[in-house]
Amino acid sequence: MASSTQTMPEIVSSQVTPTLNMSMLNHPLPIKLDRDNHILWHTQMENVIYANGFEDHIEGLRPCPPKTISTGEVNPDFLVWRRYDRMILSWIYSSLTPEVMGQIVGLQTSHEAWTAFQRSFSASTKARTMQLRLAFQTTKKGSLTMMEYIQKLKHISDSLAAIGEPVPEKDQILQLLSGLGAEYNPIVASLTARDDDIQFHAVHSILLTHEQRLHLQTTATKEDLLIANFATHNRPRRSQSNKPSQGKPPQSFMPTIRPDTLPDSRQQYPQGYRPNRFNNNRSRTNN
Repeated sequence: MASSTQTMPEIVSSQVTPTLNMSMLNHPLPIKLDRDNHILWHTQMENVIYANGFEDHIEGLRPCPPKTISTGEVNPDFLVWRRYDRMILSWIYSSLTPEVMGQIVGLQTSHEAWTAFQRSFSASTKARTMQLRLAFQTTKKGSLTMMEYIQKLKHISDSLAAIGEPVPEKDQILQLLSGLGAEYNPIVASLTARDDDIQFHAVHSILLTHEQRLHLQTTATKEDLLIANFATHNRPRRSQSNKPSQGKPPQSFMPTIRPDTLPDSRQQYPQGYRPNRFNNNRSRTNN
């Protein structure tokens, strides 16, 4: 009976003391902390730490016991505490990207690391929120494809959610429509005139379909222009020599006469014939 009474505290102690789950180190956490996702990372790490019963370590509610006891020997409680705390610190290190890992190098406890990240990221959260909200409100489609435009807006809204400033789905849809060009006015008018609530993914599909339709119409118009230009340049033309000059009467055809082909103006007489000078003189007198 006495022996059972002596072992009871050990049984109770083993039930309330967290168990060391080393298998967690073999399963990398999906979210790695960077400069833009502290809220998501913080939520992920809290779930892991609370699920294993180590929240007192990161919150500073379970301070480190003395390293030695009164006899000078190493304190067993210190060894257990250090082992658990180093395991939590290993979880934190395994969930960091290289760009933020340097912020906790040299820190010895999980509470110090946890507090350092909270202090560092809370100072920049406000400025980061203003920057992301401005980017979200000024993003336009421009020369982007519809898929690129939607993904860009979605990335900004996800970044806002990661720092604790989620964008309502209705605001995401309105910003998506307001950043479109004039060629999307019919679709924008149709969607904004609807009485029922429409989800973001449905608007996504409608806009992609309209973009494809615009692309087909543009391609068909270019082909029609090419065909028209080809027909114009290959049409047979009339000979320019048959067209009369504008503003000038048509010229009549005049044959070219060579001078050497004209008859001699001098009279031609047979050989040995002499003209009657009397008659010639008489004709001159009468004239």
